[in-house]
Amino acid sequence: MKNTFFFVFCFAILNLHSQSDKKTTEELDQKNILTGICISGNCNMGYGIMKWQDETTYIGHFWNEIPSGQGTVIWSDGSIYVGNFSEGMYSGEGTLITNRNLYIGEFNEDVPNGFGTLLIEPGMYVGEFSNGELEGKGVFINKAGLIEEAIFKNNNPTGDTILIRENYILREMK
Repeated sequence: MKNTFFFVFCFAILNLHSQSDKKTTEELDQKNILTGICISGNCNMGYGIMKWQDETTYIGHFWNEIPSGQGTVIWSDGSIYVGNFSEGMYSGEGTLITNRNLYIGEFNEDVPNGFGTLLIEPGMYVGEFSNGELEGKGVFINKAGLIEEAIFKNNNPTGDTILIRENYILREMK
């Protein structure tokens, strides 16, 4: 019994938000989709609040009018990112909350990269991420309490996998 389908499906949802719905200030300005307006503070080189026509709001530090350092984005769909930015992208420690999931952990260039925790509808994954995918050692716990510990590659468990329920090892797959 593998939860691979749930990993791929739910993690795809996280990637869709972080890669297509999310637009950095730099991307918005380059594409002329929306023009952010500084409504408070110093949105050039300092701390300020910038708002776009679709009601997306960024509150935090800017460097050359681009989010850099600590900040918060509140998207018009209600999604929220709180954490570090580098050149307008999620970078370092952060938390991304969408209407479907919650990710707390490390980011690099807008995607989970490093160690993190992903809460999704069927359960919770705690482990390593690389370029937005489950990659490395991780544990998935579903709502029924089944624990799957494995090494993940391309969002799928590989090699040795251990299934545990109520402190009993159900199956070791090699």
